Amino acid sequence: MRASLTLIATGIALFSFGYSQFSVAQSDRLEFVVSEEISKSIRFTSLLRQALQEQDKSSTEILAAAQSDYQRFLSVLYENGYYGAQISITLNGKEAATLSPFETLGEITSAVVTIQQGDQFKFGTAQIRPLPSDTQLSPEFAKGEIAKSSVIQLAVDDSIDAWRSASRPTAKVTEQNITADHTRNSLDASFTIEPGRTAKFGSLIIRGNQRMRENRVRKIAGLPTGENFDPLELEAAGRRLRNTGAFTTVAITEANEISPDGTIPITATVAEAKPRRIGAGATISTDEGLTLEGFWLHRNLLGGGESLRFDAVASGIGGTTDGIDYNVGVSLTRPATLSPDTDATFSLNFERDDEPDYSIRAYTVGLNFDHDINDTLSTYAGVRYRNIDTNDVFGLRNFRLLSAPIGITYDSRDNEISASKGIYASLEAQPFYERNRSQSGMRMAFDGRVYHGFGPDDKFVLAGRTQLGAVYGADLEDLPSDYLYYSGGGGTVRGQDYQVLGVPFGTDEQTGGKSFTGVSAELRAPLRDNLGGVIFADYGYIGSTSSFLTSGDSHAGVGVGVRFETGLGPIRVDVGFPADDVSTSNINFYIGIGQAF
Repeated sequence: MRASLTLIATGIALFSFGYSQFSVAQSDRLEFVVSEEISKSIRFTSLLRQALQEQDKSSTEILAAAQSDYQRFLSVLYENGYYGAQISITLNGKEAATLSPFETLGEITSAVVTIQQGDQFKFGTAQIRPLPSDTQLSPEFAKGEIAKSSVIQLAVDDSIDAWRSASRPTAKVTEQNITADHTRNSLDASFTIEPGRTAKFGSLIIRGNQRMRENRVRKIAGLPTGENFDPLELEAAGRRLRNTGAFTTVAITEANEISPDGTIPITATVAEAKPRRIGAGATISTDEGLTLEGFWLHRNLLGGGESLRFDAVASGIGGTTDGIDYNVGVSLTRPATLSPDTDATFSLNFERDDEPDYSIRAYTVGLNFDHDINDTLSTYAGVRYRNIDTNDVFGLRNFRLLSAPIGITYDSRDNEISASKGIYASLEAQPFYERNRSQSGMRMAFDGRVYHGFGPDDKFVLAGRTQLGAVYGADLEDLPSDYLYYSGGGGTVRGQDYQVLGVPFGTDEQTGGKSFTGVSAELRAPLRDNLGGVIFADYGYIGSTSSFLTSGDSHAGVGVGVRFETGLGPIRVDVGFPADDVSTSNINFYIGIGQAF
Protein backbone atom coordinates (compact mmCIF):
# COMPACT_ATOMS: atom_id res chain seq x y z
CA MET A 1 0.00 0.00 0.00
CA ARG A 2 1.67 3.20 -1.18
CA ALA A 3 0.93 6.85 -0.70
CA SER A 4 -0.11 8.73 -3.81
CA LEU A 5 1.52 12.07 -4.43
CA THR A 6 0.01 14.26 -7.13
CA LEU A 7 1.40 17.55 -8.39
CA ILE A 8 -1.50 19.19 -10.22
CA ALA A 9 -0.99 21.90 -12.81
CA THR A 10 -3.89 24.36 -12.78
CA GLY A 11 -2.83 26.00 -16.02
CA ILE A 12 0.01 26.79 -18.32
CA ALA A 13 2.70 28.96 -16.81
CA LEU A 14 2.70 32.48 -18.21
CA PHE A 15 6.27 33.28 -17.28
CA SER A 16 8.95 34.02 -19.85
CA PHE A 17 12.51 32.83 -19.37
CA GLY A 18 15.75 33.37 -21.20
CA TYR A 19 16.42 30.22 -23.20
CA SER A 20 19.04 29.31 -25.74
CA GLN A 21 19.41 25.63 -26.62
CA PHE A 22 16.51 24.08 -28.52
CA SER A 23 16.19 20.79 -30.32
CA VAL A 24 13.95 20.87 -33.35
CA ALA A 25 12.58 17.46 -34.31
CA GLN A 26 10.32 17.48 -37.34
CA SER A 27 8.23 14.96 -39.23
CA ASP A 28 5.80 15.50 -42.10
CA ARG A 29 3.14 17.15 -39.94
CA LEU A 30 4.62 17.44 -36.43
CA GLU A 31 7.44 19.64 -35.18
CA PHE A 32 8.96 19.60 -31.68
CA VAL A 33 10.82 22.68 -30.43
CA VAL A 34 12.21 21.56 -27.08
CA SER A 35 15.56 21.31 -25.31
CA GLU A 36 17.89 18.39 -25.96
CA GLU A 37 17.63 17.41 -22.29
CA ILE A 38 13.94 16.52 -22.40
CA SER A 39 13.43 16.01 -26.14
CA LYS A 40 13.42 12.21 -26.02
CA SER A 41 11.04 12.01 -23.05
CA ILE A 42 8.64 14.54 -24.56
CA ARG A 43 8.43 12.74 -27.89
CA PHE A 44 8.04 9.37 -26.18
CA THR A 45 5.15 10.50 -23.99
CA SER A 46 3.28 12.47 -26.68
CA LEU A 47 -0.14 11.12 -27.64
CA LEU A 48 -0.25 13.70 -30.43
CA ARG A 49 2.78 12.13 -32.08
CA GLN A 50 1.16 8.71 -31.91
CA ALA A 51 -2.14 10.00 -33.29
CA LEU A 52 -0.49 11.70 -36.27
CA GLN A 53 1.34 8.49 -37.12
CA GLU A 54 -1.98 6.65 -37.51
CA GLN A 55 -3.62 7.35 -40.85
CA ASP A 56 -7.21 6.72 -39.73
CA LYS A 57 -7.34 9.29 -36.89
CA SER A 58 -9.93 12.07 -37.27
CA SER A 59 -9.16 15.71 -36.50
CA THR A 60 -11.31 15.43 -33.35
CA GLU A 61 -9.20 12.50 -32.10
CA ILE A 62 -6.00 14.37 -32.92
CA LEU A 63 -7.26 17.41 -31.00
CA ALA A 64 -8.11 15.23 -27.99
CA ALA A 65 -4.59 13.79 -28.06
CA ALA A 66 -3.05 17.27 -28.23
CA GLN A 67 -5.12 18.52 -25.28
CA SER A 68 -4.11 15.46 -23.24
CA ASP A 69 -0.45 16.20 -23.94
CA TYR A 70 -0.42 19.39 -21.83
CA GLN A 71 -0.72 17.38 -18.62
CA ARG A 72 1.59 14.65 -19.90
CA PHE A 73 4.28 17.18 -20.80
CA LEU A 74 3.92 18.86 -17.40
CA SER A 75 4.55 15.49 -15.75
CA VAL A 76 7.78 15.11 -17.74
CA LEU A 77 8.84 18.64 -16.79
CA TYR A 78 8.07 18.08 -13.11
CA GLU A 79 10.00 14.80 -13.18
CA ASN A 80 13.02 16.80 -14.32
CA GLY A 81 12.58 19.66 -11.83
CA TYR A 82 10.97 22.29 -14.09
CA TYR A 83 7.97 24.00 -12.48
CA GLY A 84 7.73 27.25 -14.45
CA ALA A 85 7.60 26.13 -18.04
CA GLN A 86 5.67 27.48 -21.02
CA ILE A 87 3.94 24.89 -23.19
CA SER A 88 2.40 25.59 -26.56
CA ILE A 89 0.71 23.01 -28.78
CA THR A 90 -0.72 24.36 -32.03
CA LEU A 91 -2.78 22.57 -34.66
CA ASN A 92 -2.98 24.38 -37.98
CA GLY A 93 -1.67 27.44 -36.14
CA LYS A 94 -4.31 27.39 -33.37
CA GLU A 95 -3.49 26.77 -29.69
CA ALA A 96 -5.04 23.40 -28.84
CA ALA A 97 -5.91 24.43 -25.26
CA THR A 98 -8.22 27.19 -26.52
CA LEU A 99 -10.24 24.97 -28.85
CA SER A 100 -13.51 23.23 -28.07
CA PRO A 101 -13.14 19.44 -27.93
CA PHE A 102 -15.86 19.23 -30.58
CA GLU A 103 -14.38 21.80 -32.93
CA THR A 104 -13.94 20.64 -36.51
CA LEU A 105 -10.50 21.49 -37.82
CA GLY A 106 -10.57 19.63 -41.11
CA GLU A 107 -7.30 18.09 -42.21
CA ILE A 108 -4.43 18.66 -39.77
CA THR A 109 -1.59 19.88 -41.97
CA SER A 110 0.73 21.14 -39.24
CA ALA A 111 1.29 20.58 -35.54
CA VAL A 112 3.94 22.32 -33.45
CA VAL A 113 4.96 21.56 -29.87
CA THR A 114 7.02 24.33 -28.27
CA ILE A 115 8.29 24.07 -24.70
CA GLN A 116 10.29 26.71 -22.88
CA GLN A 117 11.20 24.85 -19.73
CA GLY A 118 12.83 27.68 -17.81
CA ASP A 119 15.23 27.13 -14.94
CA GLN A 120 15.53 23.95 -12.92
CA PHE A 121 14.15 24.20 -9.39
CA LYS A 122 16.04 22.97 -6.34
CA PHE A 123 14.81 21.95 -2.92
CA GLY A 124 14.60 24.77 -0.38
CA THR A 125 13.06 22.41 2.17
CA ALA A 126 12.87 18.62 1.92
CA GLN A 127 11.32 17.09 5.02
CA ILE A 128 9.28 14.03 6.01
CA ARG A 129 8.35 13.42 9.65
CA PRO A 130 8.19 11.28 11.69
CA LEU A 131 10.37 8.42 10.48
CA PRO A 132 11.48 5.17 12.14
CA SER A 133 14.94 5.31 13.65
CA ASP A 134 17.82 4.58 11.25
CA THR A 135 15.68 5.35 8.19
CA GLN A 136 17.80 6.78 5.39
CA LEU A 137 15.99 8.50 2.54
CA SER A 138 17.53 9.12 -0.87
CA PRO A 139 20.33 11.73 -0.74
CA GLU A 140 18.61 13.40 -3.70
CA PHE A 141 15.77 14.40 -1.36
CA ALA A 142 17.70 17.17 0.38
CA LYS A 143 18.11 20.94 0.38
CA GLY A 144 20.00 22.17 -2.66
CA GLU A 145 19.32 19.08 -4.79
CA ILE A 146 17.25 19.19 -7.98
CA ALA A 147 13.56 19.09 -7.03
CA LYS A 148 12.40 16.24 -9.25
CA SER A 149 8.83 15.07 -8.64
CA SER A 150 10.02 11.47 -8.96
CA VAL A 151 12.48 12.05 -6.11
CA ILE A 152 9.66 13.42 -3.94
CA GLN A 153 7.42 10.45 -4.72
CA LEU A 154 10.24 8.00 -4.00
CA ALA A 155 11.00 9.65 -0.65
CA VAL A 156 7.34 9.46 0.38
CA ASP A 157 7.08 5.83 -0.73
CA ASP A 158 10.28 4.92 1.12
CA SER A 159 8.96 6.59 4.27
CA ILE A 160 5.70 4.65 4.15
CA ASP A 161 7.61 1.44 3.42
CA ALA A 162 9.88 2.08 6.41
CA TRP A 163 6.88 2.28 8.72
CA ARG A 164 5.32 -0.83 7.13
CA SER A 165 8.58 -2.69 7.70
CA ALA A 166 8.29 -1.62 11.34
CA SER A 167 4.97 -3.56 11.55
CA ARG A 168 2.76 -0.51 11.00
CA PRO A 169 0.75 -1.47 7.89
CA THR A 170 -1.66 1.51 7.96
CA ALA A 171 0.96 4.27 7.83
CA LYS A 172 -0.18 7.16 5.62
CA VAL A 173 0.51 10.77 4.72
CA THR A 174 -1.83 13.05 6.64
CA GLU A 175 -0.46 16.42 5.56
CA GLN A 176 1.62 17.64 2.63
CA ASN A 177 2.85 21.11 1.77
CA ILE A 178 4.53 21.69 -1.61
CA THR A 179 5.28 25.28 -2.55
CA ALA A 180 7.17 26.57 -5.59
CA ASP A 181 8.97 29.92 -5.32
CA HIS A 182 9.39 31.14 -8.90
CA THR A 183 11.51 34.13 -7.91
CA ARG A 184 14.13 31.89 -6.30
CA ASN A 185 13.58 28.76 -8.43
CA SER A 186 13.13 26.68 -5.30
CA LEU A 187 10.60 24.11 -4.12
CA ASP A 188 9.68 23.48 -0.49
CA ALA A 189 8.32 19.98 0.16
CA SER A 190 7.25 18.80 3.61
CA PHE A 191 5.11 15.84 4.66
CA THR A 192 3.59 14.58 7.89
CA ILE A 193 3.04 10.85 8.33
CA GLU A 194 0.68 9.10 10.71
CA PRO A 195 2.43 5.75 11.45
CA GLY A 196 -0.65 4.00 12.82
CA ARG A 197 -0.68 1.09 15.24
CA THR A 198 1.63 -1.89 15.20
CA ALA A 199 -0.04 -5.06 13.96
CA LYS A 200 0.39 -8.80 13.70
CA PHE A 201 -0.68 -11.03 10.84
CA GLY A 202 -4.28 -12.11 11.17
CA SER A 203 -5.98 -15.04 9.50
CA LEU A 204 -5.43 -15.66 5.79
CA ILE A 205 -8.68 -15.41 3.84
CA ILE A 206 -8.71 -17.44 0.60
CA ARG A 207 -10.80 -16.33 -2.39
CA GLY A 208 -11.09 -17.69 -5.91
CA ASN A 209 -9.85 -21.25 -5.33
CA GLN A 210 -11.93 -23.99 -6.90
CA ARG A 211 -10.01 -27.26 -7.06
CA MET A 212 -7.21 -26.52 -4.61
CA ARG A 213 -8.00 -27.10 -0.95
CA GLU A 214 -7.87 -24.04 1.33
CA ASN A 215 -5.57 -25.70 3.84
CA ARG A 216 -3.04 -26.34 1.06
CA VAL A 217 -3.26 -22.74 -0.17
CA ARG A 218 -2.44 -21.60 3.36
CA LYS A 219 0.36 -24.17 3.68
CA ILE A 220 1.95 -23.08 0.40
CA ALA A 221 1.56 -19.36 1.15
CA GLY A 222 3.29 -19.89 4.49
CA LEU A 223 2.01 -16.65 6.01
CA PRO A 224 3.17 -16.49 9.67
CA THR A 225 -0.19 -15.83 11.36
CA GLY A 226 0.24 -14.24 14.78
CA GLU A 227 3.69 -12.81 14.05
CA ASN A 228 4.55 -9.14 13.49
CA PHE A 229 3.40 -7.72 10.16
CA ASP A 230 6.17 -7.67 7.55
CA PRO A 231 5.58 -6.67 3.90
CA LEU A 232 8.38 -9.01 2.83
CA GLU A 233 6.31 -11.92 4.12
CA LEU A 234 3.41 -10.79 1.93
CA GLU A 235 5.69 -10.77 -1.11
CA ALA A 236 7.05 -14.20 -0.22
CA ALA A 237 3.54 -15.65 0.16
CA GLY A 238 2.58 -14.38 -3.28
CA ARG A 239 5.79 -15.72 -4.82
CA ARG A 240 5.25 -19.19 -3.34
CA LEU A 241 1.71 -19.42 -4.71
CA ARG A 242 2.79 -18.24 -8.17
CA ASN A 243 5.69 -20.69 -8.28
CA THR A 244 3.30 -23.65 -8.06
CA GLY A 245 2.09 -22.87 -11.59
CA ALA A 246 -1.43 -23.70 -10.40
CA PHE A 247 -2.65 -20.09 -10.63
CA THR A 248 -2.83 -17.57 -13.45
CA THR A 249 -3.06 -14.65 -11.02
CA VAL A 250 -2.28 -14.19 -7.33
CA ALA A 251 -2.97 -11.07 -5.27
CA ILE A 252 -2.08 -10.78 -1.57
CA THR A 253 -3.61 -7.77 0.17
CA GLU A 254 -4.10 -6.60 3.73
CA ALA A 255 -7.23 -5.02 5.19
CA ASN A 256 -7.48 -1.23 5.43
CA GLU A 257 -7.87 -1.29 9.21
CA ILE A 258 -6.29 -3.15 12.10
CA SER A 259 -8.66 -5.32 14.14
CA PRO A 260 -9.27 -4.51 17.82
CA ASP A 261 -7.12 -7.51 18.79
CA GLY A 262 -4.11 -5.97 17.03
CA THR A 263 -4.15 -8.25 13.99
CA ILE A 264 -4.69 -7.29 10.37
CA PRO A 265 -6.58 -9.74 8.14
CA ILE A 266 -4.85 -10.81 4.92
CA THR A 267 -6.66 -11.88 1.75
CA ALA A 268 -5.24 -14.12 -0.97
CA THR A 269 -7.23 -13.78 -4.19
CA VAL A 270 -6.31 -16.40 -6.77
CA ALA A 271 -7.44 -17.54 -10.20
CA GLU A 272 -6.66 -21.16 -10.99
CA ALA A 273 -4.94 -22.12 -14.23
CA LYS A 274 -6.26 -24.81 -16.53
CA PRO A 275 -5.17 -28.16 -15.11
CA ARG A 276 -3.49 -29.53 -18.23
CA ARG A 277 -0.76 -28.19 -20.44
CA ILE A 278 1.34 -29.56 -23.28
CA GLY A 279 4.50 -28.22 -24.87
CA ALA A 280 6.99 -29.09 -27.58
CA GLY A 281 10.30 -27.88 -28.94
CA ALA A 282 12.91 -28.65 -31.56
CA THR A 283 16.56 -27.91 -32.33
CA ILE A 284 18.72 -28.93 -35.25
CA SER A 285 22.43 -28.93 -36.01
CA THR A 286 24.67 -30.27 -38.75
CA ASP A 287 26.23 -33.17 -36.83
CA GLU A 288 23.78 -33.77 -33.97
CA GLY A 289 20.78 -33.77 -36.30
CA LEU A 290 17.24 -33.02 -35.17
CA THR A 291 16.14 -33.03 -31.53
CA LEU A 292 12.44 -33.23 -30.71
CA GLU A 293 11.07 -32.80 -27.22
CA GLY A 294 7.67 -32.53 -25.63
CA PHE A 295 5.88 -32.68 -22.30
CA TRP A 296 2.43 -33.17 -20.81
CA LEU A 297 1.65 -31.51 -17.47
CA HIS A 298 -1.24 -31.94 -15.06
CA ARG A 299 -1.42 -29.17 -12.46
CA ASN A 300 -2.99 -29.51 -9.02
CA LEU A 301 -3.32 -33.25 -9.49
CA LEU A 302 -4.64 -34.12 -6.01
CA GLY A 303 -6.00 -30.74 -4.95
CA GLY A 304 -2.87 -29.78 -3.04
CA GLY A 305 -0.87 -28.04 -5.76
CA GLU A 306 0.86 -31.22 -6.95
CA SER A 307 2.04 -31.36 -10.56
CA LEU A 308 2.45 -34.52 -12.63
CA ARG A 309 4.69 -34.20 -15.67
CA PHE A 310 5.69 -36.57 -18.50
CA ASP A 311 8.69 -35.68 -20.68
CA ALA A 312 10.02 -37.27 -23.86
CA VAL A 313 13.09 -36.39 -25.94
CA ALA A 314 14.41 -37.91 -29.16
CA SER A 315 17.74 -36.60 -30.45
CA GLY A 316 20.28 -37.43 -33.12
CA ILE A 317 17.58 -37.80 -35.80
CA GLY A 318 19.30 -37.59 -39.17
CA GLY A 319 22.61 -36.62 -37.59
CA THR A 320 26.10 -37.92 -38.18
CA THR A 321 26.39 -39.47 -34.70
CA ASP A 322 25.96 -43.21 -34.20
CA GLY A 323 22.20 -43.38 -33.61
CA ILE A 324 19.06 -41.88 -32.15
CA ASP A 325 18.93 -41.14 -28.42
CA TYR A 326 15.72 -41.51 -26.42
CA ASN A 327 14.83 -40.18 -23.00
CA VAL A 328 11.43 -40.50 -21.30
CA GLY A 329 10.56 -39.59 -17.75
CA VAL A 330 7.80 -38.86 -15.29
CA SER A 331 7.92 -36.65 -12.20
CA LEU A 332 5.54 -35.73 -9.40
CA THR A 333 6.18 -32.47 -7.53
CA ARG A 334 4.55 -31.46 -4.26
CA PRO A 335 5.03 -27.84 -3.13
CA ALA A 336 5.39 -26.79 0.51
CA THR A 337 6.92 -30.05 1.72
CA LEU A 338 8.96 -29.76 4.92
CA SER A 339 8.60 -25.95 4.70
CA PRO A 340 6.62 -23.41 2.62
CA ASP A 341 9.72 -22.77 0.48
CA THR A 342 10.60 -26.43 -0.13
CA ASP A 343 9.23 -28.57 -2.96
CA ALA A 344 9.62 -32.35 -3.11
CA THR A 345 9.94 -34.13 -6.46
CA PHE A 346 9.88 -37.86 -7.14
CA SER A 347 11.15 -38.81 -10.60
CA LEU A 348 11.59 -41.88 -12.77
CA ASN A 349 13.60 -41.72 -15.99
CA PHE A 350 14.54 -44.14 -18.79
CA GLU A 351 17.16 -43.36 -21.42
CA ARG A 352 19.02 -44.85 -24.34
CA ASP A 353 22.02 -42.98 -25.73
CA ASP A 354 24.04 -43.96 -28.79
CA GLU A 355 26.99 -41.58 -28.84
CA PRO A 356 30.09 -41.60 -31.07
CA ASP A 357 32.28 -43.24 -28.38
CA TYR A 358 29.78 -45.15 -26.24
CA SER A 359 26.23 -46.33 -25.81
CA ILE A 360 24.21 -46.64 -22.61
CA ARG A 361 20.90 -47.99 -21.42
CA ALA A 362 19.85 -46.66 -18.03
CA TYR A 363 17.03 -45.96 -15.63
CA THR A 364 17.11 -43.49 -12.75
CA VAL A 365 14.92 -43.12 -9.67
CA GLY A 366 15.26 -39.99 -7.59
CA LEU A 367 13.82 -37.91 -4.78
CA ASN A 368 14.78 -34.24 -4.73
CA PHE A 369 14.06 -31.31 -2.41
CA ASP A 370 14.24 -27.79 -3.89
CA HIS A 371 14.38 -24.86 -1.47
CA ASP A 372 13.94 -21.20 -2.46
CA ILE A 373 15.87 -18.81 -0.23
CA ASN A 374 14.67 -15.69 -2.05
CA ASP A 375 13.82 -14.52 -5.57
CA THR A 376 17.35 -15.10 -6.86
CA LEU A 377 18.88 -17.79 -4.65
CA SER A 378 17.84 -21.43 -4.31
CA THR A 379 19.31 -24.73 -3.14
CA TYR A 380 18.51 -28.38 -3.67
CA ALA A 381 19.45 -31.77 -2.27
CA GLY A 382 18.32 -35.30 -2.95
CA VAL A 383 19.05 -38.98 -3.36
CA ARG A 384 19.27 -40.88 -6.63
CA TYR A 385 19.66 -44.48 -7.75
CA ARG A 386 20.91 -45.10 -11.27
CA ASN A 387 21.34 -48.44 -13.05
CA ILE A 388 23.48 -48.17 -16.20
CA ASP A 389 24.53 -50.64 -18.88
CA THR A 390 27.33 -49.12 -20.95
CA ASN A 391 29.38 -50.19 -23.95
CA ASP A 392 32.58 -48.22 -24.60
CA VAL A 393 36.32 -48.70 -25.02
CA PHE A 394 36.38 -50.61 -21.73
CA GLY A 395 33.80 -53.13 -22.96
CA LEU A 396 30.34 -54.05 -21.73
CA ARG A 397 29.81 -52.99 -18.12
CA ASN A 398 27.07 -52.46 -15.58
CA PHE A 399 26.98 -49.76 -12.89
CA ARG A 400 24.66 -49.41 -9.93
CA LEU A 401 25.16 -45.91 -8.56
CA LEU A 402 23.72 -44.40 -5.42
CA SER A 403 24.31 -40.64 -5.28
CA ALA A 404 23.28 -37.62 -3.21
CA PRO A 405 23.36 -34.47 -5.37
CA ILE A 406 23.38 -31.12 -3.61
CA GLY A 407 23.58 -27.72 -5.23
CA ILE A 408 22.98 -24.00 -5.10
CA THR A 409 21.81 -21.63 -7.85
CA TYR A 410 21.90 -17.84 -8.13
CA ASP A 411 19.86 -16.28 -10.93
CA SER A 412 19.39 -12.52 -11.39
CA ARG A 413 18.80 -12.59 -15.17
CA ASP A 414 16.09 -10.32 -16.51
CA ASN A 415 14.94 -13.03 -18.93
CA GLU A 416 15.74 -16.75 -18.80
CA ILE A 417 15.33 -17.28 -22.55
CA SER A 418 17.12 -14.15 -23.79
CA ALA A 419 18.92 -12.32 -20.99
CA SER A 420 20.34 -8.82 -21.49
CA LYS A 421 21.60 -8.27 -17.95
CA GLY A 422 22.23 -10.19 -14.76
CA ILE A 423 24.15 -13.21 -13.55
CA TYR A 424 23.45 -16.92 -13.48
CA ALA A 425 25.61 -19.28 -11.44
CA SER A 426 25.04 -22.88 -10.36
CA LEU A 427 27.28 -25.21 -8.39
CA GLU A 428 26.56 -28.89 -7.81
CA ALA A 429 28.40 -31.56 -5.82
CA GLN A 430 27.30 -35.16 -6.31
CA PRO A 431 28.95 -37.72 -4.01
CA PHE A 432 28.33 -41.26 -5.27
CA TYR A 433 28.89 -44.91 -4.39
CA GLU A 434 29.10 -47.65 -7.04
CA ARG A 435 27.95 -50.98 -5.61
CA ASN A 436 29.44 -53.42 -8.16
CA ARG A 437 32.98 -52.14 -7.64
CA SER A 438 32.63 -50.70 -4.12
CA GLN A 439 33.96 -47.41 -5.50
CA SER A 440 33.08 -43.98 -4.17
CA GLY A 441 33.76 -40.53 -5.51
CA MET A 442 32.46 -37.06 -6.21
CA ARG A 443 31.23 -35.39 -9.38
CA MET A 444 31.20 -31.58 -9.40
CA ALA A 445 29.86 -29.11 -11.94
CA PHE A 446 29.82 -25.31 -12.21
CA ASP A 447 28.01 -23.14 -14.76
CA GLY A 448 28.48 -19.36 -14.61
CA ARG A 449 27.01 -16.80 -17.01
CA VAL A 450 27.10 -13.01 -17.05
CA TYR A 451 25.23 -10.56 -19.27
CA HIS A 452 25.97 -6.88 -19.80
CA GLY A 453 23.81 -4.58 -21.91
CA PHE A 454 25.23 -1.39 -23.39
CA GLY A 455 24.57 1.17 -26.10
CA PRO A 456 21.17 2.78 -26.82
CA ASP A 457 18.57 1.21 -24.52
CA ASP A 458 21.10 -1.56 -23.73
CA LYS A 459 20.25 -3.28 -27.01
CA PHE A 460 23.82 -4.48 -27.44
CA VAL A 461 24.60 -7.40 -25.12
CA LEU A 462 27.96 -8.89 -24.19
CA ALA A 463 27.44 -12.40 -22.79
CA GLY A 464 30.02 -14.70 -21.24
CA ARG A 465 29.91 -18.25 -19.90
CA THR A 466 32.29 -20.49 -17.97
CA GLN A 467 31.66 -24.21 -17.42
CA LEU A 468 33.70 -26.44 -15.13
CA GLY A 469 33.28 -30.13 -14.41
CA ALA A 470 35.35 -32.77 -12.65
CA VAL A 471 35.09 -36.29 -11.24
CA TYR A 472 37.11 -37.22 -8.15
CA GLY A 473 37.95 -40.49 -6.41
CA ALA A 474 37.61 -43.12 -9.14
CA ASP A 475 39.67 -44.10 -12.19
CA LEU A 476 38.44 -43.65 -15.76
CA GLU A 477 37.74 -47.36 -16.21
CA ASP A 478 35.63 -47.41 -13.03
CA LEU A 479 33.26 -44.66 -14.17
CA PRO A 480 30.20 -44.90 -16.42
CA SER A 481 30.57 -43.20 -19.79
CA ASP A 482 28.02 -40.47 -19.10
CA TYR A 483 29.88 -39.43 -15.93
CA LEU A 484 32.86 -38.43 -18.10
CA TYR A 485 33.32 -35.29 -20.18
CA TYR A 486 33.52 -34.63 -23.91
CA SER A 487 33.69 -31.36 -25.81
CA GLY A 488 32.35 -30.25 -29.17
CA GLY A 489 29.01 -29.24 -30.62
CA GLY A 490 26.15 -27.16 -29.28
CA GLY A 491 26.36 -26.57 -25.54
CA THR A 492 30.17 -26.74 -25.44
CA VAL A 493 32.16 -25.64 -28.51
CA ARG A 494 30.15 -24.65 -31.57
CA GLY A 495 31.99 -25.12 -34.84
CA GLN A 496 33.60 -28.35 -33.66
CA ASP A 497 32.06 -31.76 -34.37
CA TYR A 498 29.86 -33.26 -31.68
CA GLN A 499 31.90 -34.75 -28.79
CA VAL A 500 34.99 -34.75 -30.99
CA LEU A 501 37.37 -34.07 -28.09
CA GLY A 502 37.99 -36.61 -25.33
CA VAL A 503 40.93 -38.57 -23.92
CA PRO A 504 42.86 -40.73 -26.43
CA PHE A 505 42.65 -44.50 -25.84
CA GLY A 506 44.79 -46.85 -27.89
CA THR A 507 45.56 -45.89 -31.47
CA ASP A 508 42.25 -44.62 -32.82
CA GLU A 509 39.74 -44.57 -29.97
CA GLN A 510 38.93 -42.22 -27.13
CA THR A 511 37.06 -42.06 -23.86
CA GLY A 512 35.69 -39.16 -21.90
CA GLY A 513 37.83 -37.10 -19.56
CA LYS A 514 37.69 -36.56 -15.81
CA SER A 515 37.65 -32.77 -16.12
CA PHE A 516 36.19 -30.18 -18.46
CA THR A 517 36.73 -26.44 -18.85
CA GLY A 518 34.54 -24.46 -21.23
CA VAL A 519 34.52 -20.74 -21.98
CA SER A 520 32.12 -18.95 -24.34
CA ALA A 521 31.68 -15.32 -25.34
CA GLU A 522 29.02 -13.65 -27.48
CA LEU A 523 28.36 -10.15 -28.75
CA ARG A 524 24.68 -9.72 -29.58
CA ALA A 525 23.63 -6.68 -31.60
CA PRO A 526 20.37 -5.42 -33.10
CA LEU A 527 20.20 -5.28 -36.89
CA ARG A 528 16.68 -4.10 -37.69
CA ASP A 529 13.16 -4.58 -36.38
CA ASN A 530 13.03 -8.10 -34.86
CA LEU A 531 16.33 -9.22 -36.35
CA GLY A 532 19.60 -9.40 -34.42
CA GLY A 533 23.12 -10.60 -35.09
CA VAL A 534 25.67 -12.52 -32.99
CA ILE A 535 29.42 -13.04 -33.07
CA PHE A 536 30.67 -15.88 -30.85
CA ALA A 537 33.78 -17.75 -29.77
CA ASP A 538 33.87 -20.99 -27.73
CA TYR A 539 36.75 -22.85 -26.06
CA GLY A 540 36.86 -26.32 -24.52
CA TYR A 541 39.48 -28.34 -22.63
CA ILE A 542 39.25 -32.01 -21.68
CA GLY A 543 41.67 -33.43 -19.09
CA SER A 544 42.45 -37.05 -18.28
CA THR A 545 42.75 -36.16 -14.58
CA SER A 546 40.53 -34.24 -12.18
CA SER A 547 42.78 -31.17 -12.35
CA PHE A 548 41.60 -28.38 -14.63
CA LEU A 549 43.63 -27.42 -17.73
CA THR A 550 46.25 -30.15 -17.18
CA SER A 551 46.97 -33.52 -18.81
CA GLY A 552 44.69 -33.00 -21.74
CA ASP A 553 43.91 -31.16 -24.95
CA SER A 554 41.79 -28.23 -26.09
CA HIS A 555 40.00 -26.87 -29.13
CA ALA A 556 38.01 -23.76 -30.07
CA GLY A 557 35.28 -22.62 -32.40
CA VAL A 558 34.15 -19.28 -33.80
CA GLY A 559 31.13 -18.17 -35.75
CA VAL A 560 28.28 -15.82 -36.42
CA GLY A 561 24.55 -16.06 -36.10
CA VAL A 562 21.21 -14.32 -36.38
CA ARG A 563 18.31 -14.06 -33.97
CA PHE A 564 14.67 -13.68 -35.03
CA GLU A 565 12.65 -12.30 -32.13
CA THR A 566 9.25 -13.97 -31.64
CA GLY A 567 6.67 -14.05 -28.89
CA LEU A 568 8.12 -17.37 -27.71
CA GLY A 569 11.69 -16.08 -27.63
CA PRO A 570 14.40 -15.66 -30.24
CA ILE A 571 14.82 -18.26 -32.98
CA ARG A 572 18.55 -18.97 -33.08
CA VAL A 573 20.53 -19.71 -36.24
CA ASP A 574 24.30 -20.06 -35.72
CA VAL A 575 27.06 -20.94 -38.16
CA GLY A 576 30.28 -22.21 -36.55
CA PHE A 577 33.77 -23.18 -37.70
CA PRO A 578 36.83 -24.68 -35.99
CA ALA A 579 39.00 -21.75 -34.91
CA ASP A 580 42.03 -23.20 -36.70
CA ASP A 581 40.22 -23.92 -39.98
CA VAL A 582 37.59 -21.33 -40.91
CA SER A 583 36.40 -22.73 -44.23
CA THR A 584 33.18 -23.89 -45.83
CA SER A 585 34.40 -27.51 -45.64
CA ASN A 586 34.08 -27.45 -41.84
CA ILE A 587 30.87 -25.50 -41.43
CA ASN A 588 28.35 -26.46 -38.72
CA PHE A 589 24.81 -25.11 -38.39
CA TYR A 590 22.79 -24.82 -35.16
CA ILE A 591 19.09 -23.88 -35.07
CA GLY A 592 16.90 -23.63 -31.98
CA ILE A 593 14.67 -21.47 -29.79
CA GLY A 594 16.31 -19.20 -27.22
CA GLN A 595 19.85 -17.93 -26.93
CA ALA A 596 22.75 -20.40 -26.90
CA PHE A 597 23.18 -19.58 -23.18
